Amino acid sequence: MIKFCKKCQEENAENCPSGYYFGWKDSVTQCPNCGGQMIDIDFPARDLATIEEISEDTAFIESMIQLHDTNPIEYQLKMSQFRTQVEQQKNITQTNSNTIKCPTCNSTKVKRISGTAKAAGAAAFGIFSKTARSQFKCEN
Repeated sequence: MIKFCKKCQEENAENCPSGYYFGWKDSVTQCPNCGGQMIDIDFPARDLATIEEISEDTAFIESMIQLHDTNPIEYQLKMSQFRTQVEQQKNITQTNSNTIKCPTCNSTKVKRISGTAKAAGAAAFGIFSKTARSQFKCEN
């Protein structure tokens, strides 16, 4: 069940700037953040979470709730687009987090140090060889 607190929305509360909360029981009538009155909203919680990933602008959220009530076909089409957009953003974030970067300059222009180069560094400088202890070399 989604609940809405007008006072949190107006005050742009730090914990919930949009004023919309989901996962609250029916018995909750007062906002835990500000003590304002909570209003029940008939809207899918999963969809609200998706919409808030796109934007926390309250006018946008309210227009999507209104679209849900007045034009279900258009609403479903838009939600499908939003879900795809959120999924793509998550995939891009995961891809970027798996990219190897230089710990000093954050450059992604790195290359793997060959086993031969590691062995040569170990032979020349022993355990103090930086090459022997590293797996990648920054090219910047």
